[in-house]
Order: sequence, then structure tokens, then C-alpha cells
Amino acid sequence: MKISARLFAACAMIVACFQVAAAPHRRALLIGINDYTASTLAAHPQSAPAPGRDWPNLAGAVNDVNTMRDMLVALYGFDRNEVITLTDPAATRDAILGTIEQRLVNAAAKDDVILVYFAGHGSQVRNSLSDERDKLDESLVPADSRTGAADIRDKELRMLFNRILDRGARLTVILDNCHSSSGARGLGTGARPRGIKPDLRDVADGVTVPRPESRGALVLAATQDVDSAWETRDAEGKFHGAFSWAWMRSMRDSASGEPAMETFLRAQARMRAETPFQQPTIAGNVDTRMAPFLGARTDRRDDRIVVAVQKVRGDGTVIIEGGWANGISAGSELRASATLLTVTSLRGVTECEARLKSGVMPQTGALFEVTAWAPAPVRPLRIWTPRSPYTLKDIAAMARSLSSEAEQHGARWIADPLDVTPSHLLRWNGSEWELISEGATEHLGQNTAALAAMARLSPGSTLFVQFPAPGALVDRIAAEGVEQAATPEDADYVLAGRFTGHHLSYAWVRPSVKKSDRRKTGLPLRTSWIAERKNNSRMRDVAPTLRSALLTLRRIHGWQLSESPPSDRFPYQLAARRARDGMLVTDGGAIIGGDKYELVLRVRSQPLPANIPKRYVYAFVVDSNGKSTLLFPPPSAGSVENHLQPAATETEIALGEPSAFAASPPYGVDTYFLLTTEVPLPNPSILEWDGVRAPDALTPLEQLLLQPTRALGVAVPTKWSIVRTTFESLAPHATKAAR
Repeated sequence: MKISARLFAACAMIVACFQVAAAPHRRALLIGINDYTASTLAAHPQSAPAPGRDWPNLAGAVNDVNTMRDMLVALYGFDRNEVITLTDPAATRDAILGTIEQRLVNAAAKDDVILVYFAGHGSQVRNSLSDERDKLDESLVPADSRTGAADIRDKELRMLFNRILDRGARLTVILDNCHSSSGARGLGTGARPRGIKPDLRDVADGVTVPRPESRGALVLAATQDVDSAWETRDAEGKFHGAFSWAWMRSMRDSASGEPAMETFLRAQARMRAETPFQQPTIAGNVDTRMAPFLGARTDRRDDRIVVAVQKVRGDGTVIIEGGWANGISAGSELRASATLLTVTSLRGVTECEARLKSGVMPQTGALFEVTAWAPAPVRPLRIWTPRSPYTLKDIAAMARSLSSEAEQHGARWIADPLDVTPSHLLRWNGSEWELISEGATEHLGQNTAALAAMARLSPGSTLFVQFPAPGALVDRIAAEGVEQAATPEDADYVLAGRFTGHHLSYAWVRPSVKKSDRRKTGLPLRTSWIAERKNNSRMRDVAPTLRSALLTLRRIHGWQLSESPPSDRFPYQLAARRARDGMLVTDGGAIIGGDKYELVLRVRSQPLPANIPKRYVYAFVVDSNGKSTLLFPPPSAGSVENHLQPAATETEIALGEPSAFAASPPYGVDTYFLLTTEVPLPNPSILEWDGVRAPDALTPLEQLLLQPTRALGVAVPTKWSIVRTTFESLAPHATKAAR
């Protein structure tokens, strides 16, 4: 018996060791390059940098790498030692390729989870033997590019990635860069995209390599091949790639086991609200796109957020292993049995501090569940309104002079940058005039230098002059929930003046967008141009109109960026079905004025979960003028017919005859909201504005829904969600092309 027991124990140990050895590994390589100066790197002795390129530094790539690393460890069970980071000078061509070869390819085994992430400049390399029509290979720009290192072409990466797939590993690739430095669109700001000019030296490489996404890899890209990728700031002012920031917030909010496609669609929806001019892409076969991103999350249990106590300080502060990355915010409540904690502050991405609210002080290692969620305040609307020391009369005189000079030198005067992207932008930056062309900013000085710059414009060039407003006008349009951006690159809207028809007029213009972007976002691309009346040198009527428009933009902006708890997800979104022919209109589509439509719920992604929670469903629309209308249920019906529990086979649910609606003026881009709650709203009328008086007694959730731009200071339930759908409403006489 004793021998058998020992033999059994030995066998058990062998089996256990084999299981541990065979367990899939999770590895990641995260590359982020802000510094392209190569100031600490030696020049390549046998090669020179490509001519005609520029290497501007970036600001958010290293932040992206650091945040992504923390999230992989906190959410997906990556060992911090298996997350390799190469940043700034360390991210040379040889280091990147060598690390992929040695740490990823050679170590890969069946079912391993491998992530490669790149944030930095992208570009293109001429390849006369390429099978692509433009004869350009897409490329990543390493940190030593300025010293003569060649770009890392997509073909080189495909060879390495295919070897990882050959070993049976699961590969995910995320690229936050663009393939061109051409970022001019709409009203420019001088911001630089994550891309530089192509290397036009011919590599003449005719070898074809299968795309990894066709073999089971998941590839996420910040933008399409022909577009640019940009940087943005978070609520704390830190720079990130616009796509990386949207994707990491979507990771944070993802449900356990949700398809990667659904995570992507949520990131895409955020970008439509924030950077509609940048369209991310997802590539992979159906099975890959419908599988969870990097596998199941390790911090979720049945879609409940569970976190652990790290330690308890002597002053009673409880340090929690869990924070922003887990969907926790200041004010959230954590419960374990009879003990209740309130989160007082966040400590970076993966930790927070809490205080005991009731019960007994917890022990290290105790597990807590998030039972109430406190929304963070919506980021203020950022505007750029450079102050001018000149009077309106002075500005108008300058406008006439500039217009005359531009005409004399054959430059085309642009009336609206949304209609035509100008090759040159002349603007007052608050202290001097500056001229922006091809992404480069030339500081001109005062009025005489701006006039002299007109003589240097080539005939046929296009020019938009962005005139400033007098300081007195700027002072009169301040509003709550609106903050002045330090630069136009950080602004959601710019106060732009134009000179047409011998008059100045002003509007709030969204920078870097074109008219074709209108279907991608619920935020107006610009307000109406407001012109001064004849001989009205103080523009008495303009300031109130501009301020009113600003308040409307702030309200729409608040609803576009408002968030719901990450732990509750209703698997449907809104669509519209036209009554006369049954045509379905989905997110980003157009509805025609005069036609009747019915709202329907459409499943966001397949397969549906087996147990869909029963929810009260509300649908309302915020139009381009900021007015909200409740569409379902009818205000008179209360919360009766909207209590739904879909079956796992229902991919479309009609919201009933009462939901029939028609588009009407003002036509534009409207955002439709699907709100679901575990308990009914006592006052559904709060979802309608303009003429509806809010009830005196409101629940915390109703207070939040009534004023999404403000922090409540109290927690709200976690079982509710909100999903946005954007439709463009068109007049009945709209052309077929517009439809």
C-alpha cells in the first residue's frame, strides 16, 4: 500500500508538471515610439536615410504602451514578465525584428495567446514588383529611421507572423499608425498624424506572402490604408493615439467572453463621436472576429466585476487591486457580505483607494464585487477662441486687404473649409498670424507679414483665412461645461470667422472634418454662419447667438460621450425599418423625410447569449439642434409594454406600432439612443427636452440622464446600459446620390 501510494503521488506530480508545461502561454510585444530624433543612436554605416522625409516626434505612443501593458496584466492574465516593451530609442529596426523572432516566433506553441502592438509612425516603401496597384508596401517606421535604418515592411512582418501561426498560436496584431503624412482635411489645425512621407527608393521585391488575417490572425488597424491616424488627449490631458484610446476604453467595458467584433464596434462608435474623420478596421476570418479578444477576461465572473483587497493602511485606507481598467470609478461601491466600501480615488489604471462605509474592516486578499457605479463627469466641450486685440472694424479692413491680395496673386478664396479643404490656412493664433500648409506651420507676425505672405502663394492654390473675433465677443460666449483648449489641436470646435460677400461671419467649426464626415457623427460639423449686421461694429446680436449654439453643442457633446456601467450589456442596438417597403436602415444610414419608419432592435453580434436579461427598454433621439424626443414607449404608456426579455433566437424585435416615426426638419445627423434598465424609470419624460418640465423628485439614475455633463457625487445602479445609433435625416427631395 505504501509503495502504491508513493507511485500514485509520483504519477500525479508527473501529470501535474506536464499540465503546467503544456498550459498555453500569453505573450505580448508592445512597441511605442515618440522620439524620432535618434539623438542617442549611431548612424548606419552602409545606408543613408531616405531623402525628402521628415520625422516629427509624437506625444502619445509611449503612454499607449504603458496603459496597454497594465490592462493586459489586470484584465487578461498576462504575466508582466511576458509583456515585452520597446519604446523610443530601444525600438530600432533590429530590436523589433529580433524580439519578434526570438521572444515570439521561437517560443510560440499551440494555443498560445500572442499580441503584437505598435504605436508610432507608419509610412510606405516603393516596390515596383508589388502586387498592389499603387506599387507601395505599407511599413512601420522604427526609431532609427533617421539614421538610415529601413522601414519594416508589411511583407517582412507577414513572414514572421505566419511562422507564429504555423506553430498553432493565436495571434492578434494592433497597429496604431497611418501610411501617409498627408493629413490635410477641412479646417486644419497643424496637428500631425502618425505617419511620414514614403520612402521612394525601390526595393523591387516580387515575393508574395499570405496575409496572416486570412490564416486565423486578428488584425486591428487604426485607420484605412488611404487615411491618417491621429493623436488625442484623455480627460487628464495625457496624449494617446485616437484609436488606441478608444480601443482601451472598449476593452475596459467589454463583457466576459464577448466577441472581438463587438468590442471593435464599441470602439468604432466612440471614434465616431470623437474623431469621425478616422475609420479603424478589423480583419480576420469569422471565427476569429467572433471569438473573445485575447480570450476570456480574468477579472470578470458571470460579468460581475470582482476585485481583491491588496492591503489596509493604518489610517483605514483600503488599497484595491482594481481600478479604471476594471470599470471602477471614484464613488463606486464594493460589497463583500455585510461589508461595504466606497471608492475614494483611483491610483493609475489598475489600483484604487477605498474607505469603509459599513461592516467590518476587510482582510488582505478579500474579494469584493462592484454593486454600485459612479459615473465620471463627461469631459467638458473644448473650444479654441483666440483673442484678438483688434476691433471688428479693424478685422473687416484686414479681411478686405487679404482678399484683394489673394485675388491679385491668383489664389482661390475658400468660403467654407468643410466644402473644400484648402491647401493653405491663414489664421490668427492669439498673438500673431500663422500660415499652415502641408502640415507645416509658418509664424508670420503681425498684419503686414500676413499680407506679404499672399504674394508667395502659387496661382491656383486654395486659401481659407480664419479670422479672429474681438476679445469683447470672446468674453461674452463663455458657458458652463465648456473649457478653452490650449491649442486648436485639442479643440472639439474652433470659433472661425470668414469674409464673404464683403461681410464677416462666424461659426463654430469642427476641425479636421469634411462634409462627407457628416454621416459618421452625431456632433454637428459646424453651426450656421452668423453675420454681423451692416454698420454693427460691436456685433450685438452675434454673441448671444454664438453662445446659444455653443450650449446646444455642449448638450449634444455630453450625450455623445456619456457612458453606462461596463458590467451590463444589452445585446441589441436600434435600427429603423421603412414602412412602405421594409427596407432596413442601420447605424450610419439615411432616413428620408415624409417616409414612415418603425424602430426595431437588431442583435449587435452573433451568437446571442443563452440568458438575455429582462430589461425595460427606452428609445429617444437627440437631433442636430440638441432637442430630445422620446420615441418608445409613448409618454402616455408608462413603463408597461417596454418590459422585454428576448429569446436567444430573436435577432430582430419590432418595438410596436407606437414607435412609428418620420424624419422632419431640421434635417441633419441625429443620434438615437437605446436605454435599457433593470428597474423602470419613474419619470420617462426626463428623456424629452424643450418644453418638458423635469419632475421635482428624481432617482440618481434619472438625475444622471437629465444632466449627463455633470458628476452627481453619488453612485447609481450597475444594471443599465446605453447604446447609440446615428442616422442622417434627408429632405424628401434629396438626390439619389445623397440618399
